[in-house]
Amino acid sequence: MKEAFQKCTAAVLALLLILMPAMPSQAQSEPTPQPPQAQSPQLSLHEYLQKPYEELFELAPSLTFSAAEVEQERQALKRGEGSCHGRFKDHSKLYGKQLDGARKELKKGGSGLANKPRHALHCQIQNLELLRSEADVLSGQAIPNAYDNLNAKLNLLLQWPEQNRLALAAIADGTYDQRRWADVKDIGFREIASGQESDIKRGQDAVDELKRTGLLPPEVESKAVQQYVKTVADRVAQHSDLKVPLHVVVLQSKEINAFALPGGYLFVERGLLEAVDDEAQLAGVIAHELAHVTARHGAKLMKRATIAGIFFQAAQIAAVVLTGGVAGIGLYYALQYGYYGLGLVLNLKLLGISRDYELEADQLGIQYAWNAGYDTTGSFASSTRWPPKKAT
Repeated sequence: MKEAFQKCTAAVLALLLILMPAMPSQAQSEPTPQPPQAQSPQLSLHEYLQKPYEELFELAPSLTFSAAEVEQERQALKRGEGSCHGRFKDHSKLYGKQLDGARKELKKGGSGLANKPRHALHCQIQNLELLRSEADVLSGQAIPNAYDNLNAKLNLLLQWPEQNRLALAAIADGTYDQRRWADVKDIGFREIASGQESDIKRGQDAVDELKRTGLLPPEVESKAVQQYVKTVADRVAQHSDLKVPLHVVVLQSKEINAFALPGGYLFVERGLLEAVDDEAQLAGVIAHELAHVTARHGAKLMKRATIAGIFFQAAQIAAVVLTGGVAGIGLYYALQYGYYGLGLVLNLKLLGISRDYELEADQLGIQYAWNAGYDTTGSFASSTRWPPKKAT
């Protein structure tokens, strides 16, 4: 039954998310660079939405689409999301009814029920609970985020050419210095958010809570690995706005993930180390996480929920993926634009947290990695390439 559901789910997601078109100063003296001449696209608008973000940034200035094409694609995305969401919402209701029936049958049998049919009912209930959980994750989180991605790419194609022109003009006339956190020459001496020191105890309490509830994986035993990651993290931290001591731990987990807690507690999972292409990409992830600390995002988040509660929800979602659940297909799309595993679950729509936090961490993180001497071009590319899976 589960295998049949997974095959059906995979087919639905593949059709709706991929084949959906089938559905009804010195600079002041230099001239401002001109964008490439717009030309008719060689692919359909929907086909362009399947490309990674970094490629779309390069292509957007040379593409133009009619208002009718844009509106047609928006409506197709709307229909696709509604169809996908409704399908798995119905699956969840169906599994709920089947669960009720199985539990009633188990209760009806009572103590007189033979071991073999009792065991069969136990297995059926367990399987139905997993199937309902997968359907709930898909309808409630993965599908909405997947279509948010597609809409974000559509907006990128439409808005980036003008935004790029304005950015180049701002660089040429020097007004880019007026943007928020443009004072990159003052990194380490400026203040992003006051009160980092007050987060130390909050972060330590969160670490203790995670350990007590068993939600924190064990540490990697290799001292060489721990020291290497600490060296990279320290280099980034020394070129950031971090005002508190940095504590770095590498966790023995195959998830491609890193996350930071308030007060300077950084956790990097082994799967991330195996997934990055080079040290610059690792530094980019670390810089992003440190930016959450310097901007005190975690402290603001923890005012809304306990850290154990947050990670418990994260673990539930991750479990669907890491146990081989087909929800991983949808979550692949959901995680295309954001940072890795539990780090993403700590923000964005999965917990109702403002996307502004992620944009702030992206902006500051790139500044920190750049200031530390790393190539920052790989940081963005990696966020659109790695699927949320276990490292091999």
